[in-house]
Amino acid sequence: MVAEPREVTAFTEERVEVPFSLPSTSASGAIIGILTAPTNPSYPPSVAIIMHGFGGHKNYCYQKILAHRFAESPLGLYSFRYDFRGCGESAEIESSNGRTLDEDFHDIKDVLHYVREVKKLYVLALVGHSRGALAGLCYSVRFDHSIPNIINCSGRFRAEQIRDRVARQSPTWEEDKGHWADVPRYMKLQRVFVPANETYSLAKPNMNDISRLPNSTSFLTIYGLKDTHISVNDSEMYANLLGNRHTLKFIPEADHNFYARNPETGERINYNPQVVKYITDWISPESRRKRFHERNYYVGAITRWKSIDGVLNCRDLGGWKTRDGRYVRTGFVFRAAQMSTVTETGKAAIKDLNICKSFDLRSSQECQKYGVYEIPGLDRQHVPMGIDRDMSPGEIAKKLEQLSLGAEGFLIVYREFLEEGITAYRTILEYIRDHSDKPLIIHCTAGKDRTGVICALILMIADVDADNIARMSMAACCQVYQNYSQQQVRISSIIS
Repeated sequence: MVAEPREVTAFTEERVEVPFSLPSTSASGAIIGILTAPTNPSYPPSVAIIMHGFGGHKNYCYQKILAHRFAESPLGLYSFRYDFRGCGESAEIESSNGRTLDEDFHDIKDVLHYVREVKKLYVLALVGHSRGALAGLCYSVRFDHSIPNIINCSGRFRAEQIRDRVARQSPTWEEDKGHWADVPRYMKLQRVFVPANETYSLAKPNMNDISRLPNSTSFLTIYGLKDTHISVNDSEMYANLLGNRHTLKFIPEADHNFYARNPETGERINYNPQVVKYITDWISPESRRKRFHERNYYVGAITRWKSIDGVLNCRDLGGWKTRDGRYVRTGFVFRAAQMSTVTETGKAAIKDLNICKSFDLRSSQECQKYGVYEIPGLDRQHVPMGIDRDMSPGEIAKKLEQLSLGAEGFLIVYREFLEEGITAYRTILEYIRDHSDKPLIIHCTAGKDRTGVICALILMIADVDADNIARMSMAACCQVYQNYSQQQVRISSIIS
């Protein structure tokens, strides 16, 4: 008997109730959302938060199809799309002020707490439509600078113009202390009164403040050129303010919700799948790596990557901004792959960089296999990680394959580095402490695993943001770095 092939679903979905936290004007009740979980999640497990606009709900426009596409391979992302309070299925607003922007902030905070603390997910992105985009951007500025990707679909820049839009629909809204609107509640439209204070709160934000978000934050803005709710000029304001951190996409025939009408047949045309493609392409690992590389290729006007003939993957570890606003020194700590193949031209380049000391993290077996090196003016010190075997990338890959481990297997390997490499780390860190005038280079065989871990620890001690460290080194290290975050000891010599 031959078993019939069964279709394997790419994701599962769970309806979730997230209780309101206090203080809140809605003293009881919950936010209703959908957690979409990929069958084959990426590592580390990451989530995107999807937020609707005014008069919307968790499944309108692109939200549902985006959640499903996020979950599919190769992205493998979790997503949480939800109804703000007073919308969709979520609890009512128990305030005469209506659903102000502060209420949106409460909801975002509660949702982030749920995905981080209950589901243990890394928040990769906020995705907002219209008012949801405004709320997400303002929340990030005021409360949470850690979210690395923010996607703005049809979001207003000149917040004060919401007053003009309401006035076009309800000319006497200020005299009437509000206006009436149709909003979806429990799967049907409901006529509700929107207090004037709600509109006033939406008109207050100064969107120029988003420039205060870290330089590591990336932004994607998507607009329909036939949007009659918000001027397309607002998209240019985002682009001009955010510069190379920002990507702008237009859909020529789309309206505010990314639909259009066929002028001949009157049939509705849905451009939301195009929105989804723009977002999934932009959030893909390849695009994120490309943006990170392009943004960090230079330290000022000097390239981070150094050309040393015969040596691969040589980079300056400096230039990263610390969380207190200073910068890691440039021209002091370098990292590279093995240096046994350095040429005479490469040796001259090392001299030009004033590098006085090298720390060779390779095992004795690797030194015998690939050879050692002598460079005039450079003091080489062999500091193996305490692991007496070949730990080159090829051998690590074999070990993970034997153990049937995927990307999470790197955590096991890196923990082993951390536990076995204490003597090597102490030697390097004491050198940095005691020889602030003598630049050094750290290397192993490929310059990414063992070298990446010690360089990540150095940047942690320097108080560089953990997300930048993880992206600079490798995402699988992120949890290891966080576990050791309480053991930071400042070394002032590596911070300018």
